[in-house]
Amino acid sequence: MKAREPLFLINFIHSPNERKYFLVPISYTFSLQLVTGFPKPEAMRDFDSNQFFIRFSEELFDYPYWLQDLSHLPLFFLLTWLWLWVSKVEYLQKAFWLNPAFIFCISYGFANEMIQNFIPDRFPSFGDIVMNLLGVILAMLAHAKARKIFKI
Repeated sequence: MKAREPLFLINFIHSPNERKYFLVPISYTFSLQLVTGFPKPEAMRDFDSNQFFIRFSEELFDYPYWLQDLSHLPLFFLLTWLWLWVSKVEYLQKAFWLNPAFIFCISYGFANEMIQNFIPDRFPSFGDIVMNLLGVILAMLAHAKARKIFKI
């Protein structure tokens, strides 16, 4: 008897058939940009922003800087996994850097940091770029491994 495979994981590896699922990675990408591109609380106060936005900003920046850098890894891991999930491109196991999802996520990782140059009290961080790249690469490797294990 064949062992039961975790259905959720298999469904989350295999690309969905309907185009509406593209809204998932698109929504996540916009949400990621919103969160990572939010100004610091001091800038929000200078703009005389609504108290809700000031409080949101305080919550975003209320943990150590090294942990903020580290948080980019799971954020970009999920970003890459979602784009791989909806990608209909034949998977290139030996040259995954040619995969459109990989190219998009790497490009977005750099662009995401460069956009911070235009946000008050924010700046591009080399540590963030490294964590973005590491998250993308780990997602590519994990997704390839999962496809191999489940023969998808």
